Amino acid sequence: MFNIDYELNEKIHPIIINPYLSWDNLIANCDLIKKYDIRNVSTSLNFLSHIKETLINHKVNINTLISYPLADLPFDFIHELVCYAKDAGASGIEYSPNFLHLFKNNLNTFATEIESINLSELPVTIIISKTKLDKVLFEKAIKICLEVGITNFQFGDGFGAPISISEIVEILKFLGNKNSIKIVGGIKKLSQVIDLFDLGIDFIGTSNFNEIFEEIRLI
Repeated sequence: MFNIDYELNEKIHPIIINPYLSWDNLIANCDLIKKYDIRNVSTSLNFLSHIKETLINHKVNINTLISYPLADLPFDFIHELVCYAKDAGASGIEYSPNFLHLFKNNLNTFATEIESINLSELPVTIIISKTKLDKVLFEKAIKICLEVGITNFQFGDGFGAPISISEIVEILKFLGNKNSIKIVGGIKKLSQVIDLFDLGIDFIGTSNFNEIFEEIRLI
């Protein structure tokens, strides 16, 4: 039996990004969000307006993923996409920065691009996959984000191996408790969710939210 002391409808963020999701399945996902009174969703620009319209009478923050997962959008387009998301009703931006700047030691450019997005008047979450950066570059990325005012971080992008518990502990020690931390990738069971929250993680993102909430209903 789990001792659940968390507001899971606030802390579990459904991820709705599958480009092959049918219209019926998209509506079904929205119905589940209403059913479980979920308050935060992460989605693509393509789904943003549809989810916003479907959930118009439901209090939910709809965060829009930009330059995810490949961080391959030229920065000249990013501002326009952020404006598009804002006009379409996004509550926040979840952004994968251009890590090539780090590898090339273009630290000022890396910082400037993140700072520019952080000035968009929408809350910004920076997405970083710790497993894909060495320790030095990972810490540089975090320090730069903190210096330009980022306080929300997502670790893991749902591709490749999930982040390990030991890596999460390192992240928590490095960031402390003054920043918001979301973990994404390979989270399919309620036991995983509770373990992460017990460690001190603030939020998790998963496309398997229905299965997790069904587990909760059985307790």
